[in-house]
Amino acid sequence: MDARQGVTNHSRHSSADTLYGRAYFSVVDRPAVLILEPVSAGDAGTYKCRVDFRVARTRYSKAELSVIVPPMKPVITDVNGNVLESLIGPYNEGESLTLFCESEGGEPPSSVTWWRDSNLVDESFQIISHSVVQNIMVIPELKREHLMNTFTCQATNNNQSQPVSTSVTIDMNFKPLGVWIDNNNRPLSAEKPSKLVCHGTGSRPIAQLSWWIGGKKLQSAKKRSSFDANHIGNKTTSVLIIKPNIDDNGKYLSCRAENPLIPGSAVESGWKLDVHYIPQLSLRLGSKLRHSHIQEDNDVYLDCTIQANPPASEIVWKFEGSELSANSSLGIIISNQSLVLQKVKQRNRGDYTCLASNSEGRGESNILFLRVQYKPRCNRRQRLLYGTARNEPVKVSCEVDSDPASVKFHWQFNNSGHVVDITDYNSEKSKSVAFYTPRTQYDYGSLLCWATNSAGLQDIPCVFSIIPAGVPDPPQNCTVVNKSESSFRVECLEGFNGGLEQHFMIEVHDKYLKAVLVNITAKKPIFLVDGLSSGKTYTAKVSSVNSKGKSQAVVLKLDTLHVLETETLTHKGIQWNVNVSPVLIILTGVTGGLILVIIIIFLTLRYRTTHGQHSKEGDLKSNKYDQAQKHFASFSSQKCPDIIPGDNQLPDSSTYEDMKDDYDPHVEDLWSPKERKESDNFSSREFEME
Repeated sequence: MDARQGVTNHSRHSSADTLYGRAYFSVVDRPAVLILEPVSAGDAGTYKCRVDFRVARTRYSKAELSVIVPPMKPVITDVNGNVLESLIGPYNEGESLTLFCESEGGEPPSSVTWWRDSNLVDESFQIISHSVVQNIMVIPELKREHLMNTFTCQATNNNQSQPVSTSVTIDMNFKPLGVWIDNNNRPLSAEKPSKLVCHGTGSRPIAQLSWWIGGKKLQSAKKRSSFDANHIGNKTTSVLIIKPNIDDNGKYLSCRAENPLIPGSAVESGWKLDVHYIPQLSLRLGSKLRHSHIQEDNDVYLDCTIQANPPASEIVWKFEGSELSANSSLGIIISNQSLVLQKVKQRNRGDYTCLASNSEGRGESNILFLRVQYKPRCNRRQRLLYGTARNEPVKVSCEVDSDPASVKFHWQFNNSGHVVDITDYNSEKSKSVAFYTPRTQYDYGSLLCWATNSAGLQDIPCVFSIIPAGVPDPPQNCTVVNKSESSFRVECLEGFNGGLEQHFMIEVHDKYLKAVLVNITAKKPIFLVDGLSSGKTYTAKVSSVNSKGKSQAVVLKLDTLHVLETETLTHKGIQWNVNVSPVLIILTGVTGGLILVIIIIFLTLRYRTTHGQHSKEGDLKSNKYDQAQKHFASFSSQKCPDIIPGDNQLPDSSTYEDMKDDYDPHVEDLWSPKERKESDNFSSREFEME
């Protein structure tokens, strides 16, 4: 500044090119100052102030200027060199986290520090180069409290200006804290739906819940979730509808909560299932028995194996669907889960079951058919009497029941004189047919048939009687039922067949036995005769017929019903239901009332006309007529009194006629026969109306 011209306020300033526009020397301030604005890094150094006077010596003053250069904004990176800003992560709970913070530039070199909120965390920075300073922060294990924490990296190299910084906020994934099942350890019923509720908490994001049974994952579960505003207690719920089966009893049922973003984060809760079910029963023969070797008089053991939860409290045995009770006299012994049959017979052959009960219900075992092998026995439903003539062969059939069914037969003829083996026969399975021909009268008697199987020889032979054949006996106890106008039914009992197969016939004749109208043949003496005329008399002859001839006829006389009689019998006991419209009933009632009113009006008018004609003939006749009417009215009022005295007797019509005539002997003379009749009719009608 050159102030040689006079006043310093009007002095002339000049500056070096490097300071042009940024430097100004102020003499207003005391002492005077050199102002640099803005300051750059190149402005640092030693500044010398020189002042020259007109009459005094020159003065010098020095000042050392140090220029501070602030550092640049720090940069945060991860171990992979990725630049991190704002929200970072999410990182899994339990992981370690390493953050690099570098600040570049600045004079003097800056210090780089890490802060958590307003707390200093790490100040161990290092200078990488003249212009780069670095601070590495390591969190060995991320915990739940690190969620949404903000970490700030600051760089500063003076106490004049505000530090520069960069911040990041940590997002995290949490492991599930816990899982539990409501009302666990309770028994479940087999094949019945049960509801189980599982809760998981503490996971971020919410845990995935899964159900497991016996190490296998179940798929049929409904899920519900809830969210905690604090981002810590996230809770989720899963509902399982399970229908366990018997095989699930004792298996481990669990609910597992897992955050799939965190490997190995699953937590589990469960219990061994206690499945209640209806008793499951299995019935079998004793271990040393086989079906093919059980014969009569053997002892048999049946074992009932029971699987039940809770244990069965009652065991019942059944034979052929009926409950079986212990009976030592019949050889039936029941011991807990075993049934002992001593010296079994054919009656013990059949289906056996065992039943057991518990709180879940009643279970029944499989059906065990007990096969008891037995000796052959005669079949009761076979023909035992055969009739034949001399030199006429007859086929005699012998059928037995046995187990095993494979049998051998033996035949004999027996009469009071001798026994002869029969060799002329053939056999198939449990049936044998012998061919026998009587030659003389001594050849009639009994044929005996025995059968043998693996169980032994038949105890009692089948006996068939061979008798001389003859004409059958007539049917017995014939009755007529179900008669109608065109048919009837005849039912009889069979008589002796004469030793041969027989059939039956009926002949229906007209009343005079002149013509056969109906002829019917049947295997049984039961006939339905149809196509007859109504209301006529018929004769029916019923006979038995075999190869030897025809029996005497049983004669029946009967009548068919008339048509009207049939209709009466048909409709007897039938209750008729007639549907009448309510409108029709009302119209009928109204019409009847109108007709009744018209009749009353007509009779009244006629009475007045007749009364007017006869009033001219004199007061005497009128008075007498009125007296008769009053007497008749008093009589009619006594016809139905409210209270009838015990001694009063109502007069009959002849008494009334006598009384009416007694009033005046001249009434017959005064009234004409026609007028008297009309008057009597009117009085009678009036009496009936009363």
